Amino acid sequence: MTSEILKIALLLDSRNYGGIETHVVNLARGLHKLGHSVQIILLNDYGKHPVFESDEFLRSILLKLDGRLSSFYKLIKTSNINLIHTHGYKAGVIGRVSCKFANKAVISTFHSGEKGNLKISLYRWIDRMTAQSSPCICVSEQIKKSARLTAEVIENFIELPTKGYKTTTPAKQIAFVGRLSHEKGPDLFLHLAEQLPQYEFSMYGSGPMSKEVSQCASNNVTLMGHVDSMNKYWSKISFLCITSREEGLPLVAIEALVRGIPVISYDIGGISSVVINNHNGWLIPPFNHAAFIESIKQGQALSTEQRHKMASFAYQHIKNNFSSDVVIPKIFNVYLKALIGGYHAK
Repeated sequence: MTSEILKIALLLDSRNYGGIETHVVNLARGLHKLGHSVQIILLNDYGKHPVFESDEFLRSILLKLDGRLSSFYKLIKTSNINLIHTHGYKAGVIGRVSCKFANKAVISTFHSGEKGNLKISLYRWIDRMTAQSSPCICVSEQIKKSARLTAEVIENFIELPTKGYKTTTPAKQIAFVGRLSHEKGPDLFLHLAEQLPQYEFSMYGSGPMSKEVSQCASNNVTLMGHVDSMNKYWSKISFLCITSREEGLPLVAIEALVRGIPVISYDIGGISSVVINNHNGWLIPPFNHAAFIESIKQGQALSTEQRHKMASFAYQHIKNNFSSDVVIPKIFNVYLKALIGGYHAK
């Protein structure tokens, strides 16, 4: 099996743009680049998908189902798929149950350690319980510990952008990019903006706190709402702020850094593996509001030479440690262990 071309299905339940979707796209492209057959399977058809139908390659490998477990089971039972790789709690539960009866290899990636509301917490508990006997990957040590799993820790990764990183700093936005939910701390970001009226702040995202954010935002905050892709907005951003109360390893931090955008973040989850303090951003003791404000001021005072040096370090750090070429072989090794029955998680 180790020398064969594999047919791999990436399974998730998705309707919007987010970190998991970006991860799956990067994984699909990377596996295809290695010569393997890849299919992205969506458990439900919610209409045109903003990520997986954004270009010809992704459309060509996309399959949408009707949401029924029986439909997925019938598909994999009668197909020549070698391995199912699930992403997200719903896909994880359905994928593992179906693969058990269809006698297919399955592994699951846990992307988030967020607790969520009672309903989500229950789903995540079921997800963890059904994952105990299956090979799993966690994108940070914190998520592994939170989920109480025996799993490989393989951190998030991205495809390197073809244009490299920015060498000048015409951008002015101090940005929040993520879901507007309690664990992501959009309210903490708004508090920073309120204390720094001399700077421009922008928020990209939507979620359960959207109404609260809209009501509380100060005049120097622009609410961009939900966007299908950040690609056309990165050039407008000077600094990315991560004010999360809970976090794994946010893909958005890697996406910013590889474009030469420094990241200012509370030192939680796996952030310290990508943000190297004073080299490509600043790590703030959780939840030291005053220190966060001072780091923003420090970043705004950087000279062009200092920004260029920080951007160069950021790009090289991501290229050397969090690019598809570096990380996907680690994921593929888990595939092989699962397929030959020699999986022993660390």
